Amino acid sequence: MVNCTIFFDYDTLFQSYFLTDSPMKYILLTFLLLFCCLKSISQKPILLDNIHYYVSDSAKKQTAINYFKTFFMGREMAEQPMNPLSNTDFILLRSEEATITISFPDSASRLKDDILKSREKLNNDAKILPTYGIRWIAINTKSIKKTVKKLLKAGYDFALQDFTLPTEPDVNAVAMWDFDNNITVLVERPKMKFKTPFGIDHIQLLVKNLEDNIKFYQDVLSSEVLEKTGRSAVLKIGNQRIVMSEPEVLGLVREQVLENDFKNFIPSIHHLGFLYEDIEPAFYAAQANNYKIISEPKVVLFNKKPTPYTHCLLMSPDNLQIELQEEEGRFSGRKMYKESKKK
Repeated sequence: MVNCTIFFDYDTLFQSYFLTDSPMKYILLTFLLLFCCLKSISQKPILLDNIHYYVSDSAKKQTAINYFKTFFMGREMAEQPMNPLSNTDFILLRSEEATITISFPDSASRLKDDILKSREKLNNDAKILPTYGIRWIAINTKSIKKTVKKLLKAGYDFALQDFTLPTEPDVNAVAMWDFDNNITVLVERPKMKFKTPFGIDHIQLLVKNLEDNIKFYQDVLSSEVLEKTGRSAVLKIGNQRIVMSEPEVLGLVREQVLENDFKNFIPSIHHLGFLYEDIEPAFYAAQANNYKIISEPKVVLFNKKPTPYTHCLLMSPDNLQIELQEEEGRFSGRKMYKESKKK
């Protein structure tokens, strides 16, 4: 074995390859460009795959399912996933978008007592304070006026109010209160062309520090910043727009916003799940940047047998749980049953 030491004259290298028309210059530049592109693509999710609601019990879960089915024409998927959690349901508003995933803690879950206690406390509170994390899910529709009329006719009896979007003040929007005092925002998109009348428009995050969150979503999920104004930003991750705003932008008092603390669990939109072809590059990016990792990539087991799913759990700077997941053989969103049946 021969030990070799190679010395580079960086001045000569720079002049030879970057200040001349040397073919090596173009090879190196092409290599660097491909490396950067592949690095970005490898960390980029295919799509936002699920928006996960946690509710207190089976009765509340059925209420949540009825909410999306009755008012937003939510339907089951064409191909139900292998489900290790029998207490979880999946609803789609539009094919190949994120599923609305709804579950409650089973009898063996350590969260059950915490949720019931928190819910009892919540019911006794005169005012529900906002929490860092997911502030609302926005659903698009062609006409706010027609949609609200249909909602009321269908039996919607929660509060409705005119609403101003932080990054689109001129867009017509209405806020609704749902089954667990979460906010659903209707956004008018008159030019949208889809087979179904409703779909997920954007997810609004309430963040403590905008720059810290932008960095997290860029570092781990290779997000693209579409717009940044003041203390709000619009990011694109996979197929989905994620809007994030600091409390003052949403008319909230910072001192009254609660930390996202899982020891004081309150039924809410619990986490976001992103589908990947390979989750390891994103996991290693999170690890390299010292973000909080709840669980490393691992195959999900059901009855002690491996399922097609591999997942990894991370925490955002505001303790919002982010799930990175793979599903063997699936590289796109799921389809609705009624649409698949027509083909």
